[in-house]
Amino acid sequence: MKPAEACQSMEELRLEIDRVDGELFDLFAERMSYIRRAPALKAPSGIPADVPARVDEVVQNARAHAERRGLDPNLFETIWRALIAHAISVEEDALGPSERREGERSSD
Repeated sequence: MKPAEACQSMEELRLEIDRVDGELFDLFAERMSYIRRAPALKAPSGIPADVPARVDEVVQNARAHAERRGLDPNLFETIWRALIAHAISVEEDALGPSERREGERSSD
């Protein structure tokens, strides 16, 4: 690991960016492992995949993390909303239609 200020060429800089990207994907994979576990914990309690209050909390956490690090909170809100939408989709697929939000249930 080399701090950005220590990089003396674009090649060095790009190597570090690629290293960080790999670490980010390791963390995203870890995050998805928890998402994949959620349906098994939600189903017995009847918790739906989409819990709007939790979505709001996660988005606000992402914005706060971004702001504390001097990053654009709007960008990271957009990224996190995409992550959350994917997570909800994964959970809904695992839970099945009976655990989807009331407004998304079929009228069968």
